[in-house]
Amino acid sequence: MTGRGDRLDWLDAAKGLGIILVVAGHVWTRGPVRDAIYAFHMPLFFLLAGYVAVPRPARACLLRQWSSLAVPYIAFLLTLMLADPVIEHLRGHRPLFADVSQAARAALLGGTELRGPFTIFWFVPCLIVARLIQNLLAIAWPDPRDWRWAAAMVAASAIGLWAGEASDYSPLGLLTVPIALLFLWLGALWRTLPEDRWLLAVAALASAVLLGSGLLAPLNMKVGDYGTPGWSLFAAAVLSLGLCWVSRVIPWRPLRALGRMSLVIMFLHVPVIHYLAPYFGQSVLFAVSLIVPACIASFLSRVGWGRRWFLGTSGSGTHRPSSTGIPSSRTGDFLSRLRR
Repeated sequence: MTGRGDRLDWLDAAKGLGIILVVAGHVWTRGPVRDAIYAFHMPLFFLLAGYVAVPRPARACLLRQWSSLAVPYIAFLLTLMLADPVIEHLRGHRPLFADVSQAARAALLGGTELRGPFTIFWFVPCLIVARLIQNLLAIAWPDPRDWRWAAAMVAASAIGLWAGEASDYSPLGLLTVPIALLFLWLGALWRTLPEDRWLLAVAALASAVLLGSGLLAPLNMKVGDYGTPGWSLFAAAVLSLGLCWVSRVIPWRPLRALGRMSLVIMFLHVPVIHYLAPYFGQSVLFAVSLIVPACIASFLSRVGWGRRWFLGTSGSGTHRPSSTGIPSSRTGDFLSRLRR
């Protein structure tokens, strides 16, 4: 089910559904629906990133992560930090950071140092570091089915769970890297299956049971809160695969479009919520938090500086942004390498 440019349409749709859930979880901050969303919405993005990850030489991988993720991260962070005092002055509020030194410290440390409109910014540096580690391991062990991968992921899970229990402090989102690496590996492992329809169908059925069971515990990956250790991570993987089954069934064009814009939506929806929450009801706020970032993403894709600095590409023409560093899926030579 591929579209123009060999993209996997269902994967773009899954990212679109995922980013809708991310926005909803930040608008409706209490209740069973929010808890269900928080049970898997961020693991989903790591799983999808692992699904399309292609091993590269270490230097090439580093440069790719820099241009496609780090540069947009810095651009959006600096832009919003400059905008915050202006916006808060117009609202009659104090700016988030008391002075330049406090803002500089937060910008350099990131992660849990960033709050309010910047609270989601932990995700990108965490993904960058986890992807770099995954790539190094993939160079050493090209097949994710290698037993050494499984052993390494058991160790990573143990480290991640221990670190999450020991502290909730996470500069640059590094606290979450071991668990992010686990989901990246699960995505790569999933990609090795020659046929996955039954896996996704079973996951969809299990997801329905889990959602109705009351056994789900919300995760807060930013601060290393993984719910019920072990069980919640398993449930997050099942729910993520269940959502991917839905995206296979309904790869609607609006969902695919949102998926291709989801990096920008990830960065901008929380600022929209933060600054507009006092003035709108939750339903309107939800719609605005999707529409405004999508419009900004569309504008940025049409100007050279927008593509280069905010979307992570210097290509010419209209660019459809990829979500959270997840590239367009190229199926042929990647699958052939896995099956050798």
